[in-house]
Amino acid sequence: MGEAVRPLVLRTYIPNLHLGSEVLKNHGEGRKTPRYSPATGLLSPVYDEPVLGLPAAIAVNSGPSFSYVWDTTECRLLYVWRGGFLDMEPYWGTPEEGLRKKNDYVPRLVGELFYKANGEHPLRVAGRALESVQYAGFRRTPTNGIVFDFVANGERVEAEILPGAEPLSFEVRYRSSAQLDYEIAPELGKIVSYEEGIMKVSFTANTRQMFEGYTPEKVEIVAANAEDGERLYQNMGCFACHSRDGSKAHGPSFLGLADSERVFADHSKSLADTAYLKQSIQDPNAKVVEGFAQGLMPAYSLKDKEVESLVLFIQSLK
Repeated sequence: MGEAVRPLVLRTYIPNLHLGSEVLKNHGEGRKTPRYSPATGLLSPVYDEPVLGLPAAIAVNSGPSFSYVWDTTECRLLYVWRGGFLDMEPYWGTPEEGLRKKNDYVPRLVGELFYKANGEHPLRVAGRALESVQYAGFRRTPTNGIVFDFVANGERVEAEILPGAEPLSFEVRYRSSAQLDYEIAPELGKIVSYEEGIMKVSFTANTRQMFEGYTPEKVEIVAANAEDGERLYQNMGCFACHSRDGSKAHGPSFLGLADSERVFADHSKSLADTAYLKQSIQDPNAKVVEGFAQGLMPAYSLKDKEVESLVLFIQSLK
């Protein structure tokens, strides 16, 4: 996390929090994409849904009391929260796994959201609604504030977001040589002052939502089965090292693994039967296949039905 005297600035994906098309009017719409097989070099008939997040966002944290997200496509503040910052597990994974979550990338908010953008861009430049916007970058001020530069309606504009004096409040300072105005409901804020090309707008809370970071999908297994094994394979990130199409990665592919002969680093051999597969999941460094590095896979703490389901999934990949 950052500090009030030196905010942390992180350019990343962010959750869109159902902001709506009026807020995100200049964003493109993600489309399904076919999977690519490294083994065959061909595209698969299986399609993946787009990642449910917004790229090109800048998240700023000034300590536990103030965080916000600035969107560089719309050049506007998207949301403000307190009590934490971002849980990066979907993007980075955990220290134990050391890999991202499949088809995710999107960090999760931690804390209490108290402001969220809605409707069209409320800023007016040179007497007009924003017809075109182009992000130009950000910079730190001598007092370690963060200023965002953009061009709107052909005019240069700067925006600086600051925590307010009261809880659940903040202020945005816009600077431009052009005429500025801001449309805001009286119950949500007001233009505090406008002088020497600087317009100060104060805001109060327009929403109250709690976020607790990333919560992995839970797989409750009543009886061991291959379908739940596949869900575990996805949720635990096994795919990062063990492909299902025969392509080589950090670990052996699961395709055709079951009941095949395994040759280990000490030149001993074994069949990949049920007992071997269970051992490899629970104690992955007991028998390391020749040509693969020792110690890459951590030992996961799994329930018996989870191990059995993973084994059934591997055995289904013929």
